[in-house]
Amino acid sequence: TCPAESILSPVQLHDSNKRDGSHAGSIMGMPLVHFHCQRLWSVRRSTFVPSGALGGMASRGRMHSSFGGSLKKLQVEEEQVAASSQPPQDLTNWGDAFKDAIQKLSIAEAAQDTQDRGMVLPGRESERKQISSFLRNAIRGVASGNDYDDSVRSKSSTIFIAGPPGTGKTATVKSLVHELKNDQYEGILPAFNFVSVNGMECRSPYDAYVKFWEELRREKLASQDAVHELENYFCGDGEKTNSVIVLLIDEIDYLNTNRETVLYNFFDWPLRATRARLVVIGISNTIDLPERLQPRVQSRIGGTRCNYQAYDVPQTIRIIKSRLGMSDESTPRCQVFDEDAIKFAAKKTANLSGDIRKAFRMCKAAAEAVYNDHISSGREPTSSAQPLVRIQDIQRHSKDAYTAVLKRAIRGLAVHEALLMVALGSLKKASGSEEIYFDQKDLLQKIRSMASASGERMYTEFRIQLEDVSNMVTNLAGHGLVAVR
Repeated sequence: TCPAESILSPVQLHDSNKRDGSHAGSIMGMPLVHFHCQRLWSVRRSTFVPSGALGGMASRGRMHSSFGGSLKKLQVEEEQVAASSQPPQDLTNWGDAFKDAIQKLSIAEAAQDTQDRGMVLPGRESERKQISSFLRNAIRGVASGNDYDDSVRSKSSTIFIAGPPGTGKTATVKSLVHELKNDQYEGILPAFNFVSVNGMECRSPYDAYVKFWEELRREKLASQDAVHELENYFCGDGEKTNSVIVLLIDEIDYLNTNRETVLYNFFDWPLRATRARLVVIGISNTIDLPERLQPRVQSRIGGTRCNYQAYDVPQTIRIIKSRLGMSDESTPRCQVFDEDAIKFAAKKTANLSGDIRKAFRMCKAAAEAVYNDHISSGREPTSSAQPLVRIQDIQRHSKDAYTAVLKRAIRGLAVHEALLMVALGSLKKASGSEEIYFDQKDLLQKIRSMASASGERMYTEFRIQLEDVSNMVTNLAGHGLVAVR
């Protein structure tokens, strides 16, 4: 039994049983009932589990809710309302202008603008148009009728996107998904669910099945059970549904196995789907990945392609200026970057790899340094002596930013990847040239020789093969540590 007030009165939950006198006794004239919750009943585990912080419980509830898409849209709208209610920064003031520029150059801020706010990437209009056309046709083709006849099934449901790191592949797709979700809410597009799996985040290629099924059905299974359930969900004999699943597989290179079954299954299910429709977007840093696979996988993964090229100097300048609002002449703002400094950063980025994230990092580091130096000096800026990021600032801090990224990448290398880097360094030193290219067979021979000479068990217990060298080189190229020609 429970008192009537427990049902009729407003309730406030607390994630601790510690009571104090600060809790309100009533709200709008009604008695306020306080519940102090320490444990919750888990349906999955069939037992009580610690409740944890209420904020975490609320976020998990939103994540697993069947209204997740609507809640996400509501959250974005609330953020926009909150942002519009805040007093705007005075960008004619040098301090506010520098703070705004530093925030805009943050990688996390740029990612949020594309993924959560649907910002269009400058310089990627043609690629966006191609991917948008593919996704719209695939989603509409799925929901055009209840019967999955050959004409519907034959429509392209897979696309392979490839290009160097930091060229906007994933950002373009997620920005498009945001746009398509808005069209779905307005009734322009049929309903679809979006699921994202990153191969780099999987402990083994088979974990991709686990992550996909968990995102799809909120149930965690072993990999062999997950692949069985996925096969039945898309290609089983059960009742047909109009479900449309758009699956983004990022870093698909990491899902490659000796028999290539994981990649085959993910790109084969869209062709055999009988119950629910699957649209697959595969993203890779390796443009010729399909050609390296078996013919049966090539026929499924390489149908529709979209190749990205590294950003050139004009594109990089355009992106940085757009990001900093320098292209918007309607908003008066204090100048933060000298034009020549932006050109220098763009040229340095293009010469390194064309990864736009590196341009953001070096510009952000330079702006932070100039801002901090001016603040610490205590000098008041004048109209003739305003702080400005110049070429020498970019030059001084770009090397530090690039070196820090390389150090983080090197620290995360596996044992044999580190050995491969040491082998490359040895071959380069022996050649005496500043820039030299090696065949992977020569590299394999050098790695085996060094492993044998070291006598270390961690190198000798696994005999490395040419295929392993190829996979490691691809991974290292993705981190910007080696160049592949």
